[in-house]
Amino acid sequence: MAITTQQASDTLDEVAAAQRKISVLQGYAKGAPHFLLWGVLWAAGYAGTELLPAHAGLLWLAIDAIGLIGSFLLVRANAAPGARSAAGSRSAQSINFFVIALAFAGFIGATYYIMRPDTSAQFGAYPALVMALMYTVIGTRAGARWMVIGVALGVLTVLGYALMREHFMLWMAFVGGGALLLTGVWMRRV
Repeated sequence: MAITTQQASDTLDEVAAAQRKISVLQGYAKGAPHFLLWGVLWAAGYAGTELLPAHAGLLWLAIDAIGLIGSFLLVRANAAPGARSAAGSRSAQSINFFVIALAFAGFIGATYYIMRPDTSAQFGAYPALVMALMYTVIGTRAGARWMVIGVALGVLTVLGYALMREHFMLWMAFVGGGALLLTGVWMRRV
């Protein structure tokens, strides 16, 4: 029995769709530990900011350092050992990670400098909104779960800012950190 051109084309389309799905699921599996790490750190950082506002700057400096080191180690662990291409090597992925992290830190710092927020809620909302945007944009290529957390985080941040401004940091500890933790668990379930 001969295979028709249409059957061959349909089969190749099915294989391509399966490859895309596997790629998305692998991306979820690699992203899950980052969401779990940052969910815990966000919960601690925002709660600590609410409880010890005078020490918020130092607290977030320590939390961001822990998060960046942890994320860097996760990127290195997920890099293909012995990858031959420049884009796939551990050192190239590490450099890419640091460039992206520095770009985001620089952008957020520059925006703070220019816009000069004057409340803790404004300081706390802005990075959450930047991350919500980043997750949503990543989701256009990496899968719907990224988009879901991006949109949810953005909406929850604005809701908390509008409705819970006096206790916004606790809102973000519970809702923001919790959303990241739940996303990490959801992405692990591939």
